[in-house]
Amino acid sequence: MASTINPDSGQLVIKSIKDLDLNDLKSSDASLKFKSGWVEGNLYVAGTLVANGDVITLGNASGSVTFNANVDSDVIPSITKTYDLGDTDHVWKQLHIQSVITKINPELTEITADASLSAISAATNTSVALADGVEGQHKIITVHATPTGPVTVTPVNGGGFTSITFAAKGDSASLVFVSGSWNIVSIFRSSVNV
Repeated sequence: MASTINPDSGQLVIKSIKDLDLNDLKSSDASLKFKSGWVEGNLYVAGTLVANGDVITLGNASGSVTFNANVDSDVIPSITKTYDLGDTDHVWKQLHIQSVITKINPELTEITADASLSAISAATNTSVALADGVEGQHKIITVHATPTGPVTVTPVNGGGFTSITFAAKGDSASLVFVSGSWNIVSIFRSSVNV
């Protein structure tokens, strides 16, 4: 059976007589309850909107989301080391951050290009390669624990150098990938081989 509601002045107002606590909202508290719905045009919510679902999708690839309020929670990805913040065509202009904590990535058989920070440890091979990065990428290599012998890191493409040798805890090198090669920004106690 289909029914049509034709309210006066084309407006239907449904009021709740309960003072709802949004932190303890139950389905029985709702003044209007339905299992599913579709809004073809715009939807404006003047009060607090609580979307309680396992997956919430906002917008599409050509749309955008605008926040006119502050974010009042942590922002945590659902899968670790999977999603980016921005991309090569859509970069953030400025980051205002109090501190940056980078997960230390102990390297054993190669220095992976995709991690920002790579650590050499006692278990690292004495000769490892560094793959090419992406344009503008920064890379820090540091010795986390003194290796059994000097570790020589050889990039596939080095800008003006062939390798860097690390020997003791604290040795480090900062690199940037520009114009198809790794370029040295700074070093501390490590040896550059040309």
